[in-house]
Amino acid sequence: MTSTLLNIRRALFFAMCAMTLASCGNKGTDNDAKPEGSVSSISGYNYTIEGIQEFSVNGAWGGGISIGGGGGNVCCVELPEKWTPGLSAKVSWRRTDCRGDKKIGCPERIEDLEKWPEVTTTKVIAIEPYDRPNTVQVMFLPNDEVKIYVFDAGPIHPEHQSKLGQPRPLDHPEWKPAQ
Repeated sequence: MTSTLLNIRRALFFAMCAMTLASCGNKGTDNDAKPEGSVSSISGYNYTIEGIQEFSVNGAWGGGISIGGGGGNVCCVELPEKWTPGLSAKVSWRRTDCRGDKKIGCPERIEDLEKWPEVTTTKVIAIEPYDRPNTVQVMFLPNDEVKIYVFDAGPIHPEHQSKLGQPRPLDHPEWKPAQ
C-alpha cells in the first residue's frame, strides 16, 4: 500500500510538471502575437580619440574599446526579425575625457590612465536599415555621435553600409557629423 501511494504521488508530481511546462508555451491568438524577434550579438568600434571604457545597448553590456579598436562579439541584445522605420536602441557609454589635449586634470603620462576624467553619455540611436537580424555593431564617432548597423561582417567589408573602414581616430575632414 505504501508503494502504491508513492507511485500515485510520483504520477501527480510528473503530471503537474508537464502541465507547468505546457503552460509556458505560446497559446495566444494571432491578435496577441508579439513580433518575431532574434537574439543578436553586440560589437563595438571606436573611431574617436578617446578610449571607451564600457558601453551597453538596451542594457546589455557591450565591453570596452581602445582608441582605434573594435570587433569581437558579446551576447546579447534582441532585434526584431524585420527592420521598421523608427527602430532605435538606447546606448550608454563611458569614455575618457582628455580629447588628446592638455586639459586640466588630464595626466601627462599614459601610465596614469586611471586618473583621466571620464564622461558617461546615454542616447537613443536610430538603427540603420537591415534585411535580417545579425550582429549589432555600435560605431563610436567624434563628438559623441553613434551609429548602429546590423551586419554579418566588420566595417572593413566593402559592402558594409558605414563605409568607415578600419577603426581609427577620424579627423574632421573624414567624418561629417549628422545635420
